[in-house]
Amino acid sequence: MPKLSKPAIGAAVLGGAAGVNYLNKKRNEDPTRKPWDAKTDYQMHYDYIVLGGGTAGCVLASRLAEDPKINVLVLEAGYSDDFSASMKPALMSTLWFSDVSWNLTSVPQVHAYGRVMNQPRGKLLGGSSSINAMMYHRGPPSDFDEWGTLGNEGWNYQECLRYFKKSEGFNDPNLPVGHPKGPLTNRIRKPQYEGFEPEYHGTEGPWQITYHHLWGAAEGFIRGNIAEGVPFNKDFNGPSTLGVNRVQTFIQRDVIRSSAARAYLGPDRLLKDGKPRADRGNIRIVYGAHIVRIVVQNRRGTKVAIGAEFLDSNHEMQRVMAVKEVLLSAGAFGSPHILLASGIGPSPHPTIPHIHTLPGVGQNLADHLGVPINFRCPPTTHVFDAPRIWRIPKVLFEYGFRGTGPLSSQGAEAVCFVRLEDIAPDFVAREKANGTWQDRSSGPEAPHAEVLFAPSYLRHHMKDTKDRNPDGEKYYTLIGLLLNPVSSGTVKISDVKNGKIETLIDPNFFADEFDTRVMVEIVRFIRRIGEKMRLDPACAGVEVNPGAKNVPNDDDAKLQEYVKMHSSVYYHPTSTCRMGPSSDPLAVVDARLNVYGIERLRVVDASVMPKLPAAHTCAPTIMIAEKAADMIKEDWAEESSRVGDVPLQSKL
Repeated sequence: MPKLSKPAIGAAVLGGAAGVNYLNKKRNEDPTRKPWDAKTDYQMHYDYIVLGGGTAGCVLASRLAEDPKINVLVLEAGYSDDFSASMKPALMSTLWFSDVSWNLTSVPQVHAYGRVMNQPRGKLLGGSSSINAMMYHRGPPSDFDEWGTLGNEGWNYQECLRYFKKSEGFNDPNLPVGHPKGPLTNRIRKPQYEGFEPEYHGTEGPWQITYHHLWGAAEGFIRGNIAEGVPFNKDFNGPSTLGVNRVQTFIQRDVIRSSAARAYLGPDRLLKDGKPRADRGNIRIVYGAHIVRIVVQNRRGTKVAIGAEFLDSNHEMQRVMAVKEVLLSAGAFGSPHILLASGIGPSPHPTIPHIHTLPGVGQNLADHLGVPINFRCPPTTHVFDAPRIWRIPKVLFEYGFRGTGPLSSQGAEAVCFVRLEDIAPDFVAREKANGTWQDRSSGPEAPHAEVLFAPSYLRHHMKDTKDRNPDGEKYYTLIGLLLNPVSSGTVKISDVKNGKIETLIDPNFFADEFDTRVMVEIVRFIRRIGEKMRLDPACAGVEVNPGAKNVPNDDDAKLQEYVKMHSSVYYHPTSTCRMGPSSDPLAVVDARLNVYGIERLRVVDASVMPKLPAAHTCAPTIMIAEKAADMIKEDWAEESSRVGDVPLQSKL
């Protein structure tokens, strides 16, 4: 028998894994999820049309179809997230610039040396919940209380907590093997980092929240923060989010990503014996559907959304009608784009008929910027290692049979949340003395900054070769996020060119220099943590990029230049269709997410957030969709009791 080389063995294992994945995919195919079929699809009536099968759209469709009399149509531009790179946590970075991303970019940023920044967003069922870093972080309670004080009745923290818990299937890490909700892997427990506040968590929801992998250097990051005076936080999703710890993650007990698609539209939830369950309504998911516009009619002087037009997978225009409502869930970039393309926005567009004036559409764009500092560490440091093909069989075995190893890591496993008064008191005092201090946090328990630990060399999300590991050595990266930016931007659309409309994203980063100065203080704080980690034998990393010689800590000008040249977007865009009272001139939706001035049209996604939360926005987005589904049911139950059960379409 010929001797097999390590690369040959690795290739064979990869091929076998691909074959198993293909067979599983074929076995789980669902006939209700496919491109548009005019022969059958036009014969159906749809109570609700969900525009976008992303994070919020999956939740809406699932919850609305809990009524067995309901038909829901979901129009999704992408396809299923049921493939290996989306399922395996560590492979997420392979998706950010692939065909399952919209591959959006910003316009040149005037205040950041004209840089064009990448804006990956998920273009597949589950949306960005199917390609992101799976970090489950809701944000500080006071952020949601602030939503309420801004005039949005029913959106205070206690009301939102109800829906955070409803969505959540938190897995108690203390449960033993053999328990119905106990561990399904051989992961190594780290009980000192796995505490939680039970009263703040739900255990019966569909979205699985767990602890899995933890790098040794991530533990060193936690120790380094504590040595620097950052308090340990038992549970970031408890009463306070300040402090340092590992993060909770939306990864299933079997170490597969718990995307919104898998959690809310998975076969175990919708099917029985391979067929749609009789106790649920029908959900038809159309793949390859590019939404062109919302169809609005003027009925007796009232503007009413009645359906949508979209290009199917054959690039043919289709029109679908909704008996009850059109629900726009295309995200903070997609939702304002679709409204603007439908003639709903601040002012008439030169190439699109104007239907309704709504000044806030596409305004108030906010996002979290992150600045990286790279540290080279010894070969013994427990972080991601440079990939070698002969290591692949071991890695696949650990993941597939034990639920452990590098593939089970979602990367940023440990973080800290801090306030500027605690990490840069002299800076705060100086800004206050100069009259330039701006505190946009929601209160004393809300953070100004976050620092992520990444167990690898990470810059600009590794799109270009120059931003990847330069020499095959081991690295870790500390990334500082600005959580409460003063600067805000816009989403607009281009003129129609060759039948296409481009999304013009201008976050307007660093328009207010206060943001730049805060980012500089975050860099200084990161360097102090980095020095504590250098002294820890489990980490022992030395800063190499930018390096103290290139960018000295006492040189504000060079620090500001570094921040503007090397910050990247961390994929939390919000507020472009913001929720607010009718007295707010830039509010797009009311507290029940109805679009002002157009009946039977709601926006349900991150774009409605009144203000960017100091959070990883996937959890708040799912909370919003859970609450929206209940509000929609309540509103239509009230309408039915008022006018009877005759379909409303026939009453108009």
